[in-house]
Amino acid sequence: MKSLDTSIIEALDHPSTLKLFLFARSMYPEDFGVREAKRKLEFNSPSTVLWHLDKLTEANLIEKLPTNRYKLVKTGLDIKEINVPIKFSAQIIKGELIPRRIFLISLLLTAFIVTFVFIFINPLVASINGAVFLGLSCILYVLNFLSIKKQLSFYSWEKDENQK
Repeated sequence: MKSLDTSIIEALDHPSTLKLFLFARSMYPEDFGVREAKRKLEFNSPSTVLWHLDKLTEANLIEKLPTNRYKLVKTGLDIKEINVPIKFSAQIIKGELIPRRIFLISLLLTAFIVTFVFIFINPLVASINGAVFLGLSCILYVLNFLSIKKQLSFYSWEKDENQK
């Protein structure tokens, strides 16, 4: 896959700019105005939208038309993969940030080792232990998925019924 230009990566680094870029992609091949984007994306002011549009214009992802409307250019349409900023929880231990996922991974690794040891001692206990921790890992995976899905919902908006 072709890597993105650093100016494009920097432009899409801000969550609101990325949201505006995704909006422009959804409007393609139609153009859109500042106030339309402000209303649909629930920005606070037209000047905020303009600031983000300027970032996208500088990165050659959209163009400003002579009618003061904006339109996605082919460069923006060709992008298939984007790094999305996602927040994750971390603990501060001795001045270091440790992701909470490390604790979940250590729990699952410990469960695996205990289950493996119990295979030789008592296979019934090993199978119960393995089943319990398999279920626990599935629950933790689903909770992590729901957390990420909730964060990604920031980038979506309601579309009009006539726009399908």
